[in-house]
Amino acid sequence: MSLRARPLRERPSREVAEARAGSVVWNHGAAADDVQRLPGVVSVATPASRYLVALGRVVAELRPGATAALITAPGRLACFAREGLEREAGSLGIALVSDPAEAEAVLVCGPLQWECKRLRPLIGSGKLLGGLSPGLAAFPELLGADPEGVLAPVQWHPGPGPAPELGPAFVPLEDYIAAQTYAAALIADRCLELNQPDPLAAARDLRTTTFFGAFELDASALQVGHRLSVVRWRSGRRELLLSDAA
Repeated sequence: MSLRARPLRERPSREVAEARAGSVVWNHGAAADDVQRLPGVVSVATPASRYLVALGRVVAELRPGATAALITAPGRLACFAREGLEREAGSLGIALVSDPAEAEAVLVCGPLQWECKRLRPLIGSGKLLGGLSPGLAAFPELLGADPEGVLAPVQWHPGPGPAPELGPAFVPLEDYIAAQTYAAALIADRCLELNQPDPLAAARDLRTTTFFGAFELDASALQVGHRLSVVRWRSGRRELLLSDAA
């Protein structure tokens, strides 16, 4: 298992899982729902279908009854994210519209530079803005503008939390990608302790917590225990706006 603080991209992760030859794939990066469901994959991150739902919940709290436009890139991850919010928008109390110019909130989902290109001209428009890339600590430099008020779902936000069952309660990391990697290592280690001949079986039955949050797989192997949070940029920093968002 790689311990690099860098996510596996969706396509390489899919290829590794499909060529696993019976080995467990401890997935610390790819969040596309179909990747998490591949045989042998054990994921620690919330799946992509919850990303925009988390943002939608915050939009509904900040501006009840708001209209929102979704701008999503081609690809499976963005498709899962879009479908997730389209299913739940009504229950959240937000109305989806097709024209971003008519929307009170604009939510984007796609690759880093793709998102920045679409968010940049909307800065200062008075609309609520959100995407995946604003969750990165380097987002202001990548955007090339002040991201004040921009929202992002994050798998993890630095800071002390409740005492977990596995590992330390606090880790000195700023990047949620590195946090995912460390959490995957803790889960893998516990599964090998529980059932060294078959750690995959152990992972299927495991219900536990790390500093990263809860861990639980459903019958299809989707990560359902872990919950997203939402951050907002304020005065050049990411502030935790809502935990347990989706």
